[in-house]
Amino acid sequence: MEKTFSTLAELQAEIQFLKVQQFKQEEVLKEHLSSPKAILSTIGGLFKADSGRQSFVKDLVNQDLITNISRVILPIFLNGVVFKRSGFITKTLVTFLSQKAAKQVNSHSVTGIVDKITGLFKKKGDQKTTAPRIKDYGIPPDSETY
Repeated sequence: MEKTFSTLAELQAEIQFLKVQQFKQEEVLKEHLSSPKAILSTIGGLFKADSGRQSFVKDLVNQDLITNISRVILPIFLNGVVFKRSGFITKTLVTFLSQKAAKQVNSHSVTGIVDKITGLFKKKGDQKTTAPRIKDYGIPPDSETY
C-alpha cells in the first residue's frame, strides 16, 4: 500500500485524508463504548457466531489438548510466579493476554520446537562419531596393482 507522491500538495492532501479517516474511526469507537449496554453487546459478540468466524465457545472446543492446557497453565504460571506481587488490574491484563497468546500454541508448534532442539543435539553427536571418509577408486589397497 505504498503510494508515491510527485508534489507536496498530493502529500498534504493524503495527510488530511488520513486525519479525517482517523477522526471517523474514533467517533465510531466512542459510539460503541458510550454506554454500558454497548459495552456488554460488544463483549457478548465474542459468544455469538458471525458469518465469517466461529463463536468463542466453538473455537474453544475445536482446539487441541495442548492449546487448552496452555490456556490454563500459562496464566497460572505468569500470575503466580512472574507477576506475584502485582495488582488486580495487572493480573487481569496478563490473564487476558496470555489467553490470546495460548491460542497460538498448538501441537504442531510444540512438536516443531522439540524437533529443532533434538536436531541440534543430533547434529553435534553425528559430527563427533563420523570418521573422515577415504576416497574409493575401485582398487583394493592390498592388490598387486599398487
